[in-house]
Amino acid sequence: MHRRFLFFHIVMLLLTSGATPCLANDSGDDIISRGNKFYTLRLDSRKGTVISLEMKNTSVLSTSVQREPLFALGLRDRSKSGELLSIKSTEASEIECRQYDDSVVFCFKRFPGSSMEAVAVISFPRKSPDIHWNIRVDGIPEHFCLDHIDFPRMVVPNDLCATGGKGHIFWPAQEGCLIDDVDFREHGWLSHKPQGYPTLGWGGQYPGSVQMQFTAWYNDKAGLCVTARDSEHRPKGFEFYKTQDDGIMLDLRLFTDGATGRYCLPYDVVTTVFKGDWYDAADIYRDWALKSATYLPPRIAENPELPEWYHDSPVIITYPVRGKLDLGDMTPNALYPYSAALPTIDWYASALDSRIMALLMHWEGSAPWSPPYVWPPYGGEAALTEFISGLHSKNNLIGLYASGIGYTLRSNTDTTYNNYREFEEKHLERVMKVAPDGQLAQVNVCAGPYSQRIGWDMCPACGFAASVASSQIREIARHDVDYVQYFDQNLGGAAYHCYGDQAHNHPYGPGKWLTDAMKDVLDSCTAAASNSPRHMLVGCEAAAAEPFMDNLRFNDARATINLMAGTPVPAYAYVYHEYVNNFMGNQNQVSVCIDHEKSPYNLLQRLAYAFCAGDMFTIIIRDDGDMIWDWDGAWDGVMPNQSHATALVRNLNAWRRHSGKDFLVYGRMERPLEISGDYPVPMYNKVAQKDIPFSSVFQCNWDHKGKKAAFLVNYLPETQTISLVKKPKGARLHNDPADCEGTPIKTRLITLPPLSAVMITY
Repeated sequence: MHRRFLFFHIVMLLLTSGATPCLANDSGDDIISRGNKFYTLRLDSRKGTVISLEMKNTSVLSTSVQREPLFALGLRDRSKSGELLSIKSTEASEIECRQYDDSVVFCFKRFPGSSMEAVAVISFPRKSPDIHWNIRVDGIPEHFCLDHIDFPRMVVPNDLCATGGKGHIFWPAQEGCLIDDVDFREHGWLSHKPQGYPTLGWGGQYPGSVQMQFTAWYNDKAGLCVTARDSEHRPKGFEFYKTQDDGIMLDLRLFTDGATGRYCLPYDVVTTVFKGDWYDAADIYRDWALKSATYLPPRIAENPELPEWYHDSPVIITYPVRGKLDLGDMTPNALYPYSAALPTIDWYASALDSRIMALLMHWEGSAPWSPPYVWPPYGGEAALTEFISGLHSKNNLIGLYASGIGYTLRSNTDTTYNNYREFEEKHLERVMKVAPDGQLAQVNVCAGPYSQRIGWDMCPACGFAASVASSQIREIARHDVDYVQYFDQNLGGAAYHCYGDQAHNHPYGPGKWLTDAMKDVLDSCTAAASNSPRHMLVGCEAAAAEPFMDNLRFNDARATINLMAGTPVPAYAYVYHEYVNNFMGNQNQVSVCIDHEKSPYNLLQRLAYAFCAGDMFTIIIRDDGDMIWDWDGAWDGVMPNQSHATALVRNLNAWRRHSGKDFLVYGRMERPLEISGDYPVPMYNKVAQKDIPFSSVFQCNWDHKGKKAAFLVNYLPETQTISLVKKPKGARLHNDPADCEGTPIKTRLITLPPLSAVMITY
């Protein structure tokens, strides 16, 4: 038995047997103080609440935290159609507190109308900045299920930069986002929503658009990292919102498999005090995650299942073959028939000096974005096969978008296509996701009356989802396709919540079963793709969440969604880049939030960001071959500077393919070097009417087998000169991707050519 669980069960035995615990720091008053050289935690023994947490006399919690309950229980009343009831720890009329040498235990009893009890254990590993939190709930009332627990409820100061302070929130959504204004995202559709049913998909769902299990707050003096140390990857919510007392709740919601009777949290939540920034918080998480991962694939450099092109950094070019937007007219455009695009692909391959992967949208023979049936392709197999042969003859590649385990009843882009007959004849309502009230669950991402389709989501615990998805992938693989993003709209590779317990043979409510069931679906699809002579890869929208990385090895990153909330940061790459490379994605929603006229360099900035995150490049084109800003953006009006974007991609991708390959493809990300002489070049968010801070120079730093390389990117069309604050020992400058040796750096001043990068090895 794990040491922590052994301790927890000993404590439970003492509590239930009446044994007298060893009292530590018993001053006889209501305040308990615990700590070491790293922190001081103060608890209210009578109220069962946290009063304060300090790191070297700096508070890492808001002063309002003492009025917040330690936890909240979300229960669903199955006798009332799954109605959700919230019970807070402060509602208990009887609270017992017992102290031990290395823990404090609170027992909450006599909740209104219930004999339910909850026991929270707070333990303090010696000589550690960590505090461990665990909880058990007994006597869950009949007819009720425990849906989730919000625990521990941590409220940090709202001293973010927007308020004049120096604080930031690290939010793990969409590969990582830095929040300097808690109200920023409330202006758009990414505004705060509690995690649960119905799930939006975007936002704070883990595993899903949140790929890692940690969040953090920090300022210039102290920080708090909150980690769920769950190696079995149960569903959770990682959110944040402003409290009534103007603090910021780091909202951690833990889903429980719809527990009945008794529930004991099978992992610890760990809070860690630290000094630094999001890199330091990511170090804390990386140290744990890489040791505990259950589904970690081999490192890229050692992974025999990856196709050869993965190591050669092709540039992704994505476009539709019908229409030009998600919705509206779907008349074939000038890039159809498929082979009509070959001259454009050849031009880009030459101009970028790179292999190209043509990643098609609206190619499905069913209707655009109408899963699960996508094959055969629009126009028939022969037309697409001819295009694929033309690509492969020039050493280029083919990829296809699809839409995951949604089930389309009717397409909103082609109303002649529908699946009502199959749905009714096969009684497929039996395998669709179920809402808490027993009705079919609302569809989540990209489906509904104002989206691409009308339909439902298939429950991954029912064999139908795996059977259909794997059969489609097997057919695609048979036709020499290199990559299929079959799980677009299953963000991070995840499935959404289902309550169809008895009919689907899984618990009532999200929990470990949901992660395991989706892993089974992905395993079947990986097996179906493995028979491909091209070693076809399967991917998803957004980077793959932790439990799905060994199935989804190449994915459509979604950092641009974070432009609606704050500043994207490459935290996912910082933790996992050695194991999976992604591509920068179709840049969806950029035109919704970014003012292109006020932010003329925003495409160049996004290209530089992707390079520094270790992602392969994506460009989106319209049917005349010109680059546009993003997928689903307008094909007219102000367009990006074509020559600048072409030059930047060509120059940067040369580093990935030549002397920088070991670092940018296989390396482990490290903290960037400190420089001076750069200046702000913000993007302007037109929805929030706010600047998003970016520098004139983007940076990244990598370690490969003990050797380090830093890249300084000048995405602007004029030369810049910067200064290294501290010149690394043995530093050598590489101005050309063909230069593997470099020259010794004798000065801190570095000249950065326009639309290019330099490499510093040391």
